[in-house]
Amino acid sequence: MDHLDTAVYSTVHDSPIPARHIAQQLGMSHQVLINKANPQSDSHKLSLREALAVQLITGNYRILEAMTTELDLHKAEDQRTGSLLESVLKATAEHGDVVKVIQDALEDGVFSLREREKCQQEVDEAIKALETLRKAIVVEPLRRVSHG
Repeated sequence: MDHLDTAVYSTVHDSPIPARHIAQQLGMSHQVLINKANPQSDSHKLSLREALAVQLITGNYRILEAMTTELDLHKAEDQRTGSLLESVLKATAEHGDVVKVIQDALEDGVFSLREREKCQQEVDEAIKALETLRKAIVVEPLRRVSHG
């Protein structure tokens, strides 16, 4: 099971709209939808148009996000993502920068245009760091964790 299979499963099963209703709107039986959303099944998958329709019906775009992550990984194969830990630390530092610049901007009670632009810049940097973290999570090798 990969992150795309997980996104399909979650979109169908974690929706506030019951899977039965999603299936009805797609014009398929409930069982067919369940089979197509089953990450263990290799033979039954949603078509591209069905995946789009499920996202529109549910308002959940995890499938798109998983596809975007996968495409970004292939597009940037020559650029190494870095380790998961490095990515977590970078995202955390960037988040701290966002909080700091907003705190500084609000300190005098005036939120100037220049301060807003600086805040937006820091938010953009934090978003990029989180996107890098998402990629690092996807490429991180699966490991068994022993509890005990």
